[in-house]
Amino acid sequence: STLELAGNFHITDDDLGVGGPKQKFARNIEAIQTLRTLEQEHRGATAEEQQVLSQYVGWGGLADVFDPNKENWSAEYTQLKGLLTEEEYAAARASTLNAHYTSPVVIRAIYDAVEKMGFQSGNILEPSMGIGNFFGMLPSGMADSRLYGVELDSISGRIAKLLYPDANIQIKGFEKTDYPNDFFDVAIGNVPFGAYKVNDRQYDRYNFMIHDYFLAKTIDQLRPG
Repeated sequence: STLELAGNFHITDDDLGVGGPKQKFARNIEAIQTLRTLEQEHRGATAEEQQVLSQYVGWGGLADVFDPNKENWSAEYTQLKGLLTEEEYAAARASTLNAHYTSPVVIRAIYDAVEKMGFQSGNILEPSMGIGNFFGMLPSGMADSRLYGVELDSISGRIAKLLYPDANIQIKGFEKTDYPNDFFDVAIGNVPFGAYKVNDRQYDRYNFMIHDYFLAKTIDQLRPG
């Protein structure tokens, strides 16, 4: 029998991502194992598999998992080490500061504002999408839009592609993308914040912190109005 592969995922659970650290860890592991299976079988996700993938919350606030000296996390520490490649593990450990995913309640409020501004459909950019919760909350009235997403983290980006197969998703740093200026009608999302910088020849002279850089580059890519 052929598997029925799903289209873009729709988030219906307002409590998505809610839970204690151990719960989040378990869901992350299950999502990564599902990702591995799909990549080994070279196929997209079914609706059930998307449900599991959508529970991935990244490693924001889960620094304990990466500490070999935390006794009450030693089982998880060992499990994660065994599951990820060295590269993936290093990226996961480095993301504990800024990989915080946005909750459905907040996202809905942002779309309400966009709707009040009169937007119906067009090119939508999410410049640091995580696994794509903003795409998952796209209101039905905006469903004709074309979705473009960028995510630096490899695991998050690969999960995003399986959750939103109809979107155009690039797994790379935003500084490595080259969308034309004035291409997008709306930019939405939750940019990384921090006292650090990325190199982008076009913007280096401004010496922006990461969040200001994301805002500046995004504004340039939005069309006037």
